[in-house]
Amino acid sequence: MNPHFRRRIASHNRHAIIAAILSLLGAWLAWTIAYGLLAGITLGLLTIIQGQEVIAGEKLIAFPAWLRTAALSAALASLVWAAVDERKHRYHPVGDRPVVGCHILGDTLLLPARLTFGVGHQLAAIIHLSRSEQQEAYDLLQHIHTEKRCPAHSLGALFANPKRLRKILMALQLAGWIDLLRTEDGWIYIERSCEAAELAEMFDEAVETGSPTEEAS
Repeated sequence: MNPHFRRRIASHNRHAIIAAILSLLGAWLAWTIAYGLLAGITLGLLTIIQGQEVIAGEKLIAFPAWLRTAALSAALASLVWAAVDERKHRYHPVGDRPVVGCHILGDTLLLPARLTFGVGHQLAAIIHLSRSEQQEAYDLLQHIHTEKRCPAHSLGALFANPKRLRKILMALQLAGWIDLLRTEDGWIYIERSCEAAELAEMFDEAVETGSPTEEAS
């Protein structure tokens, strides 16, 4: 197996972990700002409506007891809204939207929730392959590179375990080597055009240094 193959997977996993950490920091910051805005607006409205308490010549502004409950309820509602919106538009292509419009308000309100979900999405993108699965993934990638267009149903003949096949194909997609396309003849897997030269170099190097099977053994 070409060392570049393992380095590419390791690099992808590092980027996924870094993205998860950044999403976590962004979510924490977004929730903090959202709570601060809610508290500030609430106190401002209460001050306008009720006035300020004056004790010992000092004006005091007290947080209402229900503020935290309201903030938690708003956060839960935002999470539910973001989950429903994500599920609804998961497989829909992004359409053209005006730069300025009402959608900006919804995107802003859902930003903390989407960043929170983003942590899980980035962690889910980490590739978990055993050494034997990495060898199988390498062989499958070489097969797709050689065939150029591989119908999805034809790959089942290479793997007795469909679940294992889906796992390996997903890993190759996450690493950015292959794409899944829908054609008139059905679903096919192809190598990404931007990766063709790198894959050709990787497999040519593997042929020069020895077969992948021999290296793995």
